[in-house]
Amino acid sequence: MGINKGLFVTFEGIEGSGKSTHIKSLAVFLKKKKKKVFLTREPGGTKISEKIRSLVIQDLNNQSNPLTELFLLFAARAEHYDVIKDKLKKGYIVLCDRYLDSTMAYQHYNGHIQTKTINYLQSLIDHNKKPNLTILLDLDPKVGKKRILKRKRKLDRFDKESINKMNKIRKAFIKISNLNKNRIVTISNNLSKKDVQNSIRLIVLKFINK
Repeated sequence: MGINKGLFVTFEGIEGSGKSTHIKSLAVFLKKKKKKVFLTREPGGTKISEKIRSLVIQDLNNQSNPLTELFLLFAARAEHYDVIKDKLKKGYIVLCDRYLDSTMAYQHYNGHIQTKTINYLQSLIDHNKKPNLTILLDLDPKVGKKRILKRKRKLDRFDKESINKMNKIRKAFIKISNLNKNRIVTISNNLSKKDVQNSIRLIVLKFINK
């Protein structure tokens, strides 16, 4: 379990992989099971962190200094993790849309920032460094791109990433998963929505009941 008696579960994947849909579905399911659930996201999760999220998504671009983005993300996480830590101490199941694995995939494998830099900044915020359980929703970038284009909202800079860039990030997530097999469970999101939901529920319930 997490800090004291809580459980920290993160969802990872490329854009369009279905993280937001399935994390919300899991939250509803667990609440029906009378579990205390806290649903959140990164970057974001607090008033200040959500403002930083807007900066990262709307104001930065591919020409911005990679360290600017990295430091903004960790500034948001510093505020956010205080909330996560408090919820874990109170026995909540914290479900977070993106966390450290996204930082590694986007800022290290895609942005070439050294892992020791990322790990050092992470250690200043969270000494545990890793969630208890991570669900990686794996999807062909071409399918993900089609799903993104069907969304009824303005596309942000990450939605507009090329198929090649999305494929690079997908490979990064798979590499991270292979290095963390005891923590990360990979689920193909090429399955039906119901099958993916059921797989996630079984995995999380099994972990809770350990």
